Amino acid sequence: MNTTNEPNFAGEKMVLPSQKPGIPGEVISKGNGIIIIILFLILGAISAGLFYWYKLGNIPVVVETTMRPTYETNKEPESTTAKAQVDTLGVMSTSDELGAIEADLESTSLTNLDTELIPIDQELEASFAAE
Repeated sequence: MNTTNEPNFAGEKMVLPSQKPGIPGEVISKGNGIIIIILFLILGAISAGLFYWYKLGNIPVVVETTMRPTYETNKEPESTTAKAQVDTLGVMSTSDELGAIEADLESTSLTNLDTELIPIDQELEASFAAE
């Protein structure tokens, strides 16, 4: 008995195998090739359809627009009190106590807000009328 795991072919005759190599119990038929070809054709048709749908579809083009004009493009004059109002809004307490928050709310003046919104509304109405 051979203790090593090496095959011993001494005295055996070499012959060609009588069956095709493959998985035992595998059924080889011509129908398998046709099915594979049909699957590749279906996959190609789906891929082409998706490609044309993407290329020819109505895909909206997103155009970036800036909401605020830059300093160079802003042609509107600022009011004389705009900077002062912004500076006063920046002076707020950093405390998170209720009394400090109430004092900040009371010091905020929104009385001129309506008078500043009237020209903005007029400009918007004029731009919509022009369209």
